[in-house]
Amino acid sequence: MKPIKIGKLTISKKGIQMIAFGFFCTGILLGAFIAHSIKTDSNFNIPIFLIFNVIIWRFLRPKIKREIIESLSNND
Repeated sequence: MKPIKIGKLTISKKGIQMIAFGFFCTGILLGAFIAHSIKTDSNFNIPIFLIFNVIIWRFLRPKIKREIIESLSNND
């Protein structure tokens, strides 16, 4: 897998993998909350889902930020 360039930003292979892992964890969390709400006949608890989601992304954000490089020239 090659790094992805978006404008002046270059996201490394490890950065792409961490972003994918974050979305994977978010999906697992969403599925677990939906399954729990169906099984217990309760409402989907959005605030708790968001709290757990923020924890996941707060943990991954500094690691992802290290893997994004901003180039000075756009001619690379």
